[in-house]
Amino acid sequence: MVFDHYKEPFYATAFKMTHSVDIAEEIVQEVFVTLWVKRNFIGAAKRPEGYVFTILHNCIYSYFRKLVQERQLKSKMEQEIEENENPIETLLLEKENRAILENVISQLPPQQKLIYKLAKQEGISREEIARKLNISPNTVRNHLASAVDYLRAYFKKSESAIIWAVILMHL
Repeated sequence: MVFDHYKEPFYATAFKMTHSVDIAEEIVQEVFVTLWVKRNFIGAAKRPEGYVFTILHNCIYSYFRKLVQERQLKSKMEQEIEENENPIETLLLEKENRAILENVISQLPPQQKLIYKLAKQEGISREEIARKLNISPNTVRNHLASAVDYLRAYFKKSESAIIWAVILMHL
């Protein structure tokens, strides 16, 4: 009974908003599923018909929000592909550069290496690191500064622009 009464008005409204037979049908199905899930609330509504049409409009707006998000994602992906003519090559270079970075980090003294990894790779604050390692925040700051200085000096010496860019992203 509810289906027969609302099917046509729902479909007409959805089609008017989307200009697509398929999408209008999907929206109508989604509305009836939502109505079934929320069937206990319809009777409690002051204006049940208004409640039902609010569900319809929410489903339509949800469709448009999803459409906008998909278009933005597609646009972003296309832009990234244009910027990286060969995304596979770029990914391989990034992986290689990260391996080089890890190798250089492994050359740091143990305490500097630990503090650098906690701060830069795990994103832990200096105060948290100090508490965790039972040392003063100034000691953490000094070790971190020394590690960063070492990394900068190493990569300036190697004059590798790509690696230097990766390092700057991590600092």
